[in-house]
Amino acid sequence: MMNTHITIDQIRDFPLLNALPDDVLSELAKSITPHRLEEDEILFLEGQSINSLFFVLEGWLKTEKNSAGGRQQTLRLIGPGEVINELAVFSNSETSMSLIALENAMVFKVSRVQVEGLIENYPAFSRVIIMNLSKHIQHLLTQVENLSLYNVEARLARLLLIEAEDDVLIRHSWKTQSEIANQIGTVLDVVNRNLNKLENQGIIEVTREKIIIINRPELEEIARE
Repeated sequence: MMNTHITIDQIRDFPLLNALPDDVLSELAKSITPHRLEEDEILFLEGQSINSLFFVLEGWLKTEKNSAGGRQQTLRLIGPGEVINELAVFSNSETSMSLIALENAMVFKVSRVQVEGLIENYPAFSRVIIMNLSKHIQHLLTQVENLSLYNVEARLARLLLIEAEDDVLIRHSWKTQSEIANQIGTVLDVVNRNLNKLENQGIIEVTREKIIIINRPELEEIARE
């Protein structure tokens, strides 16, 4: 844990808070204390009562669900500039997922009481919240579509196409095949087998640092199957 306060410039990096006037940001910054998380540290667990929004300053985290049998499903990856726990805060309910640091990270939180005051007084803030929630809903709908309508190979192809930039998916230290399996709702052996198949077909190239899409049209065709 750290005791350093957040600067206004750091707050402005968040679209959700950038909608607020400078004097409000200044007051908000005085009340915020950043929290350092270690790799694999759990910020909160599914079912807890957490009444704050969390803002990611550094590092990557993930939200996940766990079955009684120990199976894991990664719901969302959260990086710098993103916000998490909106559902619990705005519905005044328990958290519906666990939040875990994938690497060393730093976050800060804004309480429900503060958020409610901002919603009441600043319509621009409310509009950005609605847009943010809409994006999360669309993301979850895409996940439901993938898990319900596509086989594992198609889900893997869709993940690569979505996450790659200029046909290159950079692999962070935590972007293991096990984590990819958690994202697409399968197990390690199945991901390994499908990555090898795509590589042998000349569609992708896999290294420890990145996955390169070599034949995008063919990968797009697999993603539609």
